[in-house]
Amino acid sequence: MPVSSFIDSQEVCFVHTNLTDFLKKYIKQRPGNIIDGQGNIMGRHNGLASYTVGQRKGIDLPGGPFWVVKKDIKNNLLVVTKNEKDLLEKELFFQDENWISGKPSRLPMEVKAKIRYRSQSVSATVKKGNTVIFKKPQRAVTPGQSIVFYKGLELLGGGVIK
Repeated sequence: MPVSSFIDSQEVCFVHTNLTDFLKKYIKQRPGNIIDGQGNIMGRHNGLASYTVGQRKGIDLPGGPFWVVKKDIKNNLLVVTKNEKDLLEKELFFQDENWISGKPSRLPMEVKAKIRYRSQSVSATVKKGNTVIFKKPQRAVTPGQSIVFYKGLELLGGGVIK
């Protein structure tokens, strides 16, 4: 089925089923525990690749709703919360920086920043040590995704969220 015939795209555009089923074909899933912020075991997950920070649906725990707060890859734990405010972050760190001019003009630097494709640009300060401080806390800051910096319409650079 051609992608152009899809009515709406909520997943990766070339995946004809859902993302979880697609990933199961290519990534060995390693089940593990779902825990809350205090370390209490809430249930089991089928593999961390099937979840993303901020996700609410598909967690399959009674008494929800729950949101994914963190994926602890090292310990194979999925950390969830019942309080959506736990997803808000005022600060993030990034790596693999790439500045269009080769390096930032000077730090700290006031910018507009985006942490996902469809998000609004928000006011932030980039500081030494690849630190970003947001003027207002941002929802579901996700390690591995990009952060991009702008001054007006000018793209300054970006990096990968740690």
